[in-house]
Formats: sequence, C-alpha cells, structure tokens
Amino acid sequence: MAQVWKKCSVCKKEILCGATYYLCSVSTCNRKRTQLIFCSVECWDSHLPEARHRPDAGAIEHVAPAAPVAR
Repeated sequence: MAQVWKKCSVCKKEILCGATYYLCSVSTCNRKRTQLIFCSVECWDSHLPEARHRPDAGAIEHVAPAAPVAR
C-alpha cells in the first residue's frame, strides 16, 4: 500500500509518495509557513483568484519523495 506524503492545499486529496504534485511559481506561495502544494494543475488554477498573482504565474511540476520524511 502506498504511503501518503501530504495533502493538496485546495481539495485535500492525498498526494502519495513518489507521485507528481505542483507548486506555485510565486515565492509567497512557497514560503515555509504557507507551503501550498497542489495535486493537479486544476487545483493550482483554483487558488489564483484568492492569490491575485500576476499573469506570468505558473504551476511547477515536482515529484514527491519516495518515502515519508521523518519530522
């Protein structure tokens, strides 16, 4: 059974270890305190009206760690 890495900041869907996820290209969304993570481009797109980013903002594709990170 695959392990959960984190949850999507918008829809709360589980992002599994080793799965693709998306980060916002805007630095304020990626601060340690904010750390917005999205399961799909659609979820990233749905945060734009609240965030009021410039038109050049984008979703950056990443891959979750293969195993959960110990805290």
